[in-house]
Amino acid sequence: MNGWGFLCVLWSSIFFAQQSITKETINRQFDTALHYVTSDHPEKAIPILNEIGINSKKIGYSSAIARVGNALAIVYFNSSDYNKVINLSEDYLKAAEEVKDYGKMSQIYRMKGCAYSELGLMKKADEEYELALKCAEKIAPGDGKHYALSVIYGNLATHAIKSEAQWDSVYATLSKSIKEAKKINEYEKDYISKKYSLIAYAYIILANEYFKADDQKKAGDYYLRALHIHQEKPVPLVEKVVLINELGSFYYSLKEYRKAVKYAEYGLSMEKKASFPQLRKGLFETLSKSYLELQDTEKSRKYFDLFTSLNDSISKIDRKVLSSTVSKQEQEFLHLIERRNFTYLLLSLVLVVGGISYFLYYKRKKQLQIQKIEKLLKNLKDRQSQTKADPVLEHQLDKAIHKEEDIAIMPRDAEEKLLEKLHTFEEEQLYLERKVSLSYVATIIETNTKYLSYLIKKHKQKDFNRYINDLRIEYIVQKISEDPTYRQYKINVLAEESGFSSHSKFATVFKANVGVSPSEFIKYFSKKNSSQ
Repeated sequence: MNGWGFLCVLWSSIFFAQQSITKETINRQFDTALHYVTSDHPEKAIPILNEIGINSKKIGYSSAIARVGNALAIVYFNSSDYNKVINLSEDYLKAAEEVKDYGKMSQIYRMKGCAYSELGLMKKADEEYELALKCAEKIAPGDGKHYALSVIYGNLATHAIKSEAQWDSVYATLSKSIKEAKKINEYEKDYISKKYSLIAYAYIILANEYFKADDQKKAGDYYLRALHIHQEKPVPLVEKVVLINELGSFYYSLKEYRKAVKYAEYGLSMEKKASFPQLRKGLFETLSKSYLELQDTEKSRKYFDLFTSLNDSISKIDRKVLSSTVSKQEQEFLHLIERRNFTYLLLSLVLVVGGISYFLYYKRKKQLQIQKIEKLLKNLKDRQSQTKADPVLEHQLDKAIHKEEDIAIMPRDAEEKLLEKLHTFEEEQLYLERKVSLSYVATIIETNTKYLSYLIKKHKQKDFNRYINDLRIEYIVQKISEDPTYRQYKINVLAEESGFSSHSKFATVFKANVGVSPSEFIKYFSKKNSSQ
C-alpha cells in the first residue's frame, strides 16, 4: 500500500469512528454506566461517564452531558468524595440549562449543597440548596417535580439540624418534604419506592429529633411509622439499615440492651450488602456500648476497636477533602482580586491541586482495598475460632424487621440431619470438585434438589451458586494467606485448585467477594512480608 492509500484508509477510519458516535450508542453506554452506579463497584462508572461526556460534546448531545454531570455527582457523593462533587464542571449545568432540563440542574445543585453541608461549609450549602429549589420549581408539574422538591426539603431539614436551627424551622421543612412526597401518584413502580422512601426518611428524622428532646413516646411513634412503611412498601435496603441503626440506639437509650444488640447485629448483616461506612460505624458503637452493659467485655472490646479504627479512617479522609476544598476556594478568591497578576500562578496551583486530588483518590482507593482484605481475613479467622451464632436468635428478630416468613417444608429433625450432612460436605471440601452441581450435592447429602435449595436459602441466606462460589473463594483465600507457595502460582492454577471452570470466572467471583483482584490480593501479602 502506498502513502496515499494509507492516508485514505486512515481518514476513512477516522471518519467512520466519528460517524459511529450517535445518540443511540451513547444511550447504550449510559445503560452500562448506570448499572455500575448502582452496583458494588460504582467507581467503574466514572471512566465510562467521562467517555460519554467527551463523545456527547462531539455531537452536541447536551441532554446526555447533563446526565453525565448528574451521575458523576451521585457516584462521587456516595463515595464521600465531596471535593469532586463541589468542583464538578460548570459545563454540566450549562448543558442542562440549554435543554431546559431543570430536574438535572436541581439535582446537581442539591448534591453540591449536600457536599458543602457534610464538610461544615454551611453558607455555601445554603446557596446551592437555594439554586436547587429555584430549578425544581421550574420542573413541569407532575411526579418528577414533587419528588425533586421533597428530596431538597428533606436535605434542607438535615442541614438545618447540623446548623442548629430552631426546631420549628426543622419541623416545617420536614412537613414540606412529606407533603410533596404524598402528592406523588402510585401509577409507576419506580415512583412508589421513591415516595415511601422519602416519607419514611422524614419520619426517621422526626423520631431522632424527638429522641434527642427526651420525648420517647413521640420518638417511638415515628420509628414505628417508618417501620410500618419498610414492612409494607418497597424501600431501598440502605434505608432499612439506617432505620435498624436508629432502632439499636433507641433501645440502648431505653436500657433494653439485648434488643439493641439484636437490631445492631441484624443491621450489620444487612450493611454488608449496602456498604455504607458511616452506618457501620454507628452499629459498631451501639454494639460496643450494649455489650459493655451486658458485661460481655470481650465483645464490647471487639466492637470498640472496630468502631475506633473505622472512625479514624473516615475522619482522615474528611480532613483531607476539607483541606483541599478550602485551599481551592482561597485560590479562586485571590484570582478574583488580582486576576492578571495571579493568572499563571493560579494555573500552576490548579495543576498541583489536581495532582494532589488524584493522588489522594488513588491512595484512598488503595487504603480501602487493604481494609477490605484485612476485614476479610479477620472474618475468616473469627469464623474458624468462634462457634456459629445460635440460629434461634435469628428467628427471634421482630417480624416487622424481617418480613420474610419462615415456612417449613420438612420436619425439623429431618432438616437438622440434612444440615449435619451439608456441614460434612463443607468439612471434606467436596465443593472443590469441578463437577459440583445442585443435583450432585443433593445426591451426596441424600435429599432432593428442592430441599437442598430450601436449606441453603434458609440457613446460608444465598442461592446455591453463590454458596459454592463463596466456599471456594474462602478456601483459596485461606491458602494464599497461610501458604506462601500458593502466592507463586499463576491465576489459572489457583482457579483450577479452587474448582472453577475458567480463569475469567474465578477472577470475577474473587474480586466480587474479596473486593480486589487475585493478583492484588497476592501483592498485599508480598508487600506485607517485605515490610516485616
